[in-house]
Amino acid sequence: MLELQKIYHYYGKAKALEEINLTVKEGALDAVIGPNGAGKSTLLRVISKLEEPDRGKVFFNGERIDELDPHEIVARGIVHCPERRRLFYDMTVLENLELGAYLVKDRDIFEKNLNLVFEIFPRLEERIKQRAGTLSGGEQQMLAIGRALMGNPKLLLMDEPSLGLAPKVKDKIFDAILKIKEEGTTTLLVEQDAMLAMDIADMIHVLEEGKIEMRGTKEELMREPRIKKAYLGI
Repeated sequence: MLELQKIYHYYGKAKALEEINLTVKEGALDAVIGPNGAGKSTLLRVISKLEEPDRGKVFFNGERIDELDPHEIVARGIVHCPERRRLFYDMTVLENLELGAYLVKDRDIFEKNLNLVFEIFPRLEERIKQRAGTLSGGEQQMLAIGRALMGNPKLLLMDEPSLGLAPKVKDKIFDAILKIKEEGTTTLLVEQDAMLAMDIADMIHVLEEGKIEMRGTKEELMREPRIKKAYLGI
C-alpha cells in the first residue's frame, strides 16, 4: 500500500532522514521505533506532505504522491494523527469529530465511522458535548484518534499516541489501536515506548539518526542484543 524509496530530508544542513526505504502492506500494523530526535515524526510528516522530501519518492497504492499537496493526500485516504493531539480545544468532542470528517460527503459513511469511534472509545460518547480542552490527557488522545478515524482512512499515520499518558491509559490506547487494525485499517505507528509498539506491530522499523538501521518482527528483533539492551532494558 505504501512505499518510500530513498527518502532524504534536511533541516538546513542537518540531515533528518537519510535514504529511507520502507514499505507497508495493506491491512498491516507497522511501527517505527527509535530514540528522541531520530526522525520518526519527520518521517510521518514527509508521507503526509507536511514536510517536503528533498530527495526520493513516495507511492500510495501505486500512485506517486510526494508531488501532491497535503489536502490531496488526505483525499486519497492517508490521515495523520499528530503528536500532542493538536485538537481544537475550544470546540466540543462532537465538533472535533465532525471536522475530522470534513472530506466525507456520504452521510452513511459518516454515521458508520462515528459509531465505530464510540464503540472503540465509549468515553467520547459520554463526553460528546464537552469542550476538548476540558478532557483528561487520555481522553484527548482518544479524541485525536477518533477524529482521524472520522476521515475514513485507508492508511492511518499515528505519531506517539502514548506520549505523556499513565501506563493504564497507554494500555487502553493500544487496545484501541488493535481494534482499529481488526477493522481493516492499515496503520503506520511511530512510538517511543518500544515494548508497547513491538507487542502489537506486524513489522518494526528501527530508526536511528535518520536511518533505518534494522527491521523485523518482534521475534526477530528480540534476538538482537543491541535492541534488547537499548530499547527493552534487558
